[in-house]
Amino acid sequence: MKHQEEAVRRNIEKQRELEDVEREFRQLKRQQDDLLSRIGNAWRGNHSENKLGAIALDLAQEQRMTQKKLYNLDDQLQAEHKQAKADVERAKEAKADATH
Repeated sequence: MKHQEEAVRRNIEKQRELEDVEREFRQLKRQQDDLLSRIGNAWRGNHSENKLGAIALDLAQEQRMTQKKLYNLDDQLQAEHKQAKADVERAKEAKADATH
């Protein structure tokens, strides 16, 4: 039972870490948007807007890939958490059955 409780505790810690990463990711996204805005304001002209658009597309693609990884990690953590909770419940039921 302690093993299952430890698994639940580790899963909760992983979930908190994921939330921290997501928070940092949102902060980086805001910084990226601010940087692109500043670059856009500094660069004027058709060529610079084309370059800026290409940079924005590259950054957006990288952001989508990172977000997908975060979603996959979140799904994995939630599945582990669900399994660990089920293991704890089974262990509690087995202990209760053994005492009766």
